[in-house]
This record gives sequence, C-alpha cells and structure tokens, in this order.
Amino acid sequence: MAILLDTNMFNLFKKKRAKNIQQWEYDLLKSVAEKLPSKYSFLISQVNPNFILDSVPNEFLEHGWKRIICDQNVYNSIKNNSINYKLVGIKVFDLEAKDYKNVELDLYEGVLIGYKVDDSSRQFDYENIDIKSLRKKPYENKEKEELEKIIGTVSNDILAQLDIDDTFKIEVPEGEFYVIQDLEDGNYLSMNEKGAVYGMIHDPYEVEKLFETKESFFEALKSGEFSISEYYDKKMS
Repeated sequence: MAILLDTNMFNLFKKKRAKNIQQWEYDLLKSVAEKLPSKYSFLISQVNPNFILDSVPNEFLEHGWKRIICDQNVYNSIKNNSINYKLVGIKVFDLEAKDYKNVELDLYEGVLIGYKVDDSSRQFDYENIDIKSLRKKPYENKEKEELEKIIGTVSNDILAQLDIDDTFKIEVPEGEFYVIQDLEDGNYLSMNEKGAVYGMIHDPYEVEKLFETKESFFEALKSGEFSISEYYDKKMS
C-alpha cells in the first residue's frame, strides 16, 4: 500500500517537552545500524541524541511502532528522496526470553523516522543480531496501482466490499490474478488483467470463473445477486 508521509503532521521534529526515549533504544538502533550491510552505513551517524531527540508510540501504525522525533536542521541536510522503504527481516536476541525478536526500521527520505521491535524485556545481546533475512519493503504497492487501473471508477459501496489496499498478484498455471478479497485459509476472490472475476479455492484446488466482466460482477454485488460471504460459505460447505 502506498504511504505518503507528511513530516509536519507526523510530528517528526523537536517540541519542548519531557523525553520518552530511553538509552536502550539508542543502543538497539546503533547496534542494528552497525550490523547492516555497508550500503546502509548512513544510518549509523543518525543514531545519536543530537539527531534523534525522542521517540513516541506511532498511533498511525500497528502496535509496537515508534516514530522518531529528530532535529529538523539535520534532517534537511541529510535527506535523500530516493530512499523510502522499510527494512525488515532483522532479528536481535532477547537475553531474558532467550529468543529472537523482530526489528523493523522505517526510512523516509533517507532518514530513520521510526522503528518497531517485538514485545521484549529490552535486554538484548547486541553481539547476536541476525540479518540473514534482511530485505527492503517498499512503501509503494505497484500491484495495487495495477489493479486500480483494471477496476476503473466504481462506487464506494462496491469498494467497501473489496480489499484493494492489501492486494497481491497470484501466478498459477491458469494465469495471473489480483486478489480483490482474501477469503482466508488460502482462498481468494480475484480478478485478471481483463477484468474477469474468479474464485480461487486451495483445497480442493479450483480456479473458477465467476464473472466474465468486471461490470457484471459489480452489478451483481450492487443488486445483491452475488454475495462474497455466501459464495465462500457455499464453497466451504
């Protein structure tokens, strides 16, 4: 899903108030930055009290995310518009739980603006950081953009019955399909590039064409002739 960040709205910059950030946060972020491949070395210099002024829970994202409040002058001097993504697949060993905890970093304009760590004791072994599964997670969802072009302009009532924001493409022998509703347990309602609508059931495996055109599908949804939940219940019965 595409994410547009407004740095003023998200309150990235300094305000006069008591600080919430704790030393373990600096230690964690610094250790992770130092462990990352050299192409991310620009993050190391960002993890210091002169730049990261505070951290607070990010109410716009899922539990565990914190947004970083940073020095605006430094931000403006180091920002890089070509770097906008999250780094995921980072694990750090929790000494108390004796298990690895996931860490994610949020980079916007080349600046560390937030991070997420699994619930933990906050006591980490910084010599035991695993980045074997490190990968970039772009903000943009190109498949969502492609699907939106296929769907075209439809009413909000129709969109409310679909799940466009979290779409992804499925490639099977029958073709390529964009998920328009996740029916759970590996079952999907999908649309191909021509606008035909399919039911995709994984057990027993079935790819069933339900509507030849998107227009007939939308009309059936609008009239109540077709119900996504009823279709799923019927296939599962």
